[in-house]
Amino acid sequence: MEDKQQKIRQLFVKLAEGTSTPGERQELLQHLEGNPLPEDLPLADELRPKTGWPEMPDHDADRIRMQILSEVQPVHTARVRRMGWWKAAAVVLPLAGVAAWLFWSRPSGSEVVEYVNDSHSVKTFRLDDGSEISLNRAARLTVRKSAPREAWLEGEAFFTITANPSRPFVVHTRHQLDVTVLGTTFNVKSGEHATEVVLNTGKVKVGNGGNAVILQPGEMAVYEADNKRMLRRDADTLLHTSWKNDLVPFREQPLKAVMQHLGKQFGYGVEFEGPALDSLMFTGYLSANDLRQSVHTLEETFSVKISIVNNKLHVSKQ
Repeated sequence: MEDKQQKIRQLFVKLAEGTSTPGERQELLQHLEGNPLPEDLPLADELRPKTGWPEMPDHDADRIRMQILSEVQPVHTARVRRMGWWKAAAVVLPLAGVAAWLFWSRPSGSEVVEYVNDSHSVKTFRLDDGSEISLNRAARLTVRKSAPREAWLEGEAFFTITANPSRPFVVHTRHQLDVTVLGTTFNVKSGEHATEVVLNTGKVKVGNGGNAVILQPGEMAVYEADNKRMLRRDADTLLHTSWKNDLVPFREQPLKAVMQHLGKQFGYGVEFEGPALDSLMFTGYLSANDLRQSVHTLEETFSVKISIVNNKLHVSKQ
């Protein structure tokens, strides 16, 4: 028993130092899935690494706090020495809280490089190993300098990974889901309630411990966080990765839904002249950043007139 507890202590220390592997993090989660009593777990200040706890900017600490509070239920309290709340959380919260902490406590500060897309168009970055990452709007990728083939993703990104058989590339997402690759091209969309992985070329493993699938080109994995279910299905890779070329895909969508998307994207209301127009069905691609081009495409497709009237996109017959 003492050997087991000592090993858990070592896993927590490696996690705090930012040196733990995906397998070690999974082992820690599996231990916590056994619902150990709080008093059976080491206290955070007992696990303080020699180099100290990793520094965390205030905005990151606030984000972790909100993430954990939104995911965990009230729990049985235990006496814990006074310490930073987020350090204590890792040793007294149930699995849901610790899982959130494990994800959001990715490395920060000078030891990492962060790639952020805060613009209105797609941004592409090249990593040190030659891999290319295209980030969708509001996406963020964090890479540790000491382990450049391990990354943490928030949002959506398209990966073109340089092959290295001896060092797989691992993408960590929400819900403790890891995507492990050697050399391939694939799309990852990490959302609040689900994570989607679409494989264009090569082969990837998608999983969170025992729940894993191997994808072939043209397949996708969908992990539903609410019911902890992994699905594998065929995928239209062009449909799922069109955003990389600043395009928005639509498949059999009513014109009303398409116009509402454009209105939200470019800051306009929407109105139709007659109920028959809003039910027209559209399948195709529209520009993600050029309203004039999108309007022209819809006008040519349906023989309609789209104009801006009183800050609204007004749709009428030609």
